Amino acid sequence: MSLVGRLEDLALPDIFQIISLSKKTGTLIVRSRKGTGMVVFKDGHVIQAASDSIRDSLGNILVSQGLVDEPALSEALAIQKKEPERPLGMILVQMGAVPGETLESVVRKQIEEIIYDLLAWEEGFFNFELGEVAPKDKIEIDTQEFLLKSGINAEYLLMEGTRMLDERRKDAPRPAQAPSGSPLSKAPLPHHVSYEPARQEFRTRIEKEEPRREITALKSMFDELRFPTATAEVTLLILRYASEVVNRAVLFMVKKDEVRGLGQFGIELKGQSADQTVRNIKVPLDQPSLFLTVIEGRRTYVGPLETNAMNSYVMNELGGATPDAVMAIPLVVDNKVALIVYGDNLPEHRPVRGEDTLEIFMSQAGMALEKALLEKRLAELQKEK
Repeated sequence: MSLVGRLEDLALPDIFQIISLSKKTGTLIVRSRKGTGMVVFKDGHVIQAASDSIRDSLGNILVSQGLVDEPALSEALAIQKKEPERPLGMILVQMGAVPGETLESVVRKQIEEIIYDLLAWEEGFFNFELGEVAPKDKIEIDTQEFLLKSGINAEYLLMEGTRMLDERRKDAPRPAQAPSGSPLSKAPLPHHVSYEPARQEFRTRIEKEEPRREITALKSMFDELRFPTATAEVTLLILRYASEVVNRAVLFMVKKDEVRGLGQFGIELKGQSADQTVRNIKVPLDQPSLFLTVIEGRRTYVGPLETNAMNSYVMNELGGATPDAVMAIPLVVDNKVALIVYGDNLPEHRPVRGEDTLEIFMSQAGMALEKALLEKRLAELQKEK
């Protein structure tokens, strides 16, 4: 499964938070006018990073900081040329040229610098591939140099990166400049500011701060998706998370020739059961409708509801009012649309927002269903044997 999109629609801080909360393992590739970046996650922690906008190699960093001398670096590079699968840092440690703790500290700081730079990118494209796989697009440096086995907490990087961006904005040169010849005009600009005290402060805050209510709920539902015991549990989780995004929602099951109502929340009907009404909704797929559009495109729809007979039928069944905007998100299992979650904000007439995170949650739900189906098939095969 891959997550692909634009940074204008889903910013990197949001992506980091989702990967951290769901404890996913995979590779994130980011492309923008500033260059290409790569971040590798393991169980939600950052273990590797590279960017062609920050091109310092590990060897150059170690030599420039006086941690390794040039003869030792040349010897290590010669060994790596013969054994390219061995990272340079490992060779230097095994040679005794640098202590392992020192190397880990340097790698950690370089990863942090790369991440903080990437978090400032607001335009471009991203692609997150699940699984411990090599990235499809290589960065023009040896990415293995900056591999940290223990990993760095992604939420810490996010919080610290946001703080550093604020510091950079405050420290930016002001339009008014000191008069020529004055002491201020000749004073050199600081080359580097140490953020280590602030980093320690943020580590402490992450350990002690209470998470927000919606973040706690999202994390809990991601955890539940890992071990679904039945398809019904997954559908209930989808509706539960949809309730964090819209005022009301309906889950539809996609059959061969029609779409049927499955469950709902937030639907209020006078004198009749909303659950029973929803289960009686049947939309044929041989006529134009919101559901046919989503199934054929296999992509999320957010916007005004098109006027046609089937859409009007569904709105009448759900109470008669027509919202200003609706959302419809497909859940794909085995490359087929199996479920569609419909949502709107009636009785309020306000825009639908937050569908991007619900879409990601639906992707995870689809994977959970695929896993459950696979386990069921394997059990059936074992019984036959």
